Amino acid sequence: MYNDAIKVANKIISDNDLMDIFQRMNEELIENQAICRQETLQNERYEREYQHWTTKDFDGTFKCIFNFYDDTTVSVDNYNNFIMLFNNRIQEIKDLSIRYAYNYTIQQGKESKYIHQSIGMYIYEHRMDINFDLSSEDQKMNDIYQLIKEKVLKAPERYDRIIKKKSSILNKIGFAFGTIPSLILCTLLFLIPAIRNVYSMTYVAFPILVCLLGWIIGAAFMGGKLGSLYENITPNKKYAGYDSSKGKSIYKDDVDDYLSKSEIIIGKNINNIKNRKEITELEEKYSKYIPIELIAILILSVVVVVLGKIF
Repeated sequence: MYNDAIKVANKIISDNDLMDIFQRMNEELIENQAICRQETLQNERYEREYQHWTTKDFDGTFKCIFNFYDDTTVSVDNYNNFIMLFNNRIQEIKDLSIRYAYNYTIQQGKESKYIHQSIGMYIYEHRMDINFDLSSEDQKMNDIYQLIKEKVLKAPERYDRIIKKKSSILNKIGFAFGTIPSLILCTLLFLIPAIRNVYSMTYVAFPILVCLLGWIIGAAFMGGKLGSLYENITPNKKYAGYDSSKGKSIYKDDVDDYLSKSEIIIGKNINNIKNRKEITELEEKYSKYIPIELIAILILSVVVVVLGKIF
């Protein structure tokens, strides 16, 4: 026997990844049950010393305990019931534990060896621990073992660009969103003599006002949406000292804690991948506007100064 353990950290494990693992477990269980039945038919007409078994008396186990957010606990030992609960109530799952095991005998003539192999999966919203108890003498669980390792190794990092560049992304989207209405408003302000006079005195008055108003509009109209998208995927804050000059405590992202955990797409994390994708799409969309907006600001800055001096 040999043991192995995987503690998943700084990874995003999707519900599809979990489904692939569970489905493979069920397929392997059914396959081994079929092999056992076939070998039973083949060996029943032979005396023991002439029998050959790879999966004698196979007993396969797939058991799961669900803990839901309504404080209910459900235990299932049937894959069909399990997958129905997982699919229908995935957003309600607080955590689940899975016990997957094989018990069987390998027999060649009079010589036989009892084999036990098992996988334990303990799945939480921010953690997934997997324990393997495998046989070095038989590889019936090797495919599942390799699949789980592959899913974990290839899973995207949790602490990705969306998190690292959060401030930049928020400012970029907010500025791009707010600049167009800001340009319109600041241009209309040219009609007010006092404002027109300010514009004509310096080239920087118009662009500064556009950028400031654009940032305010962007924060007002996009801040709430972006805040809700980021709410469940950002690091928790930790105390980082006291700023005596400002008279308040300082808090910063607890990156170490964030890196030690993962995002398993169950329960409250069910929309995390979709939210990350939406943030990326918003950034890509509004990033295209910024060069055009900057050119418009430059041109209009010159125009309002020239017209301001004329009028």
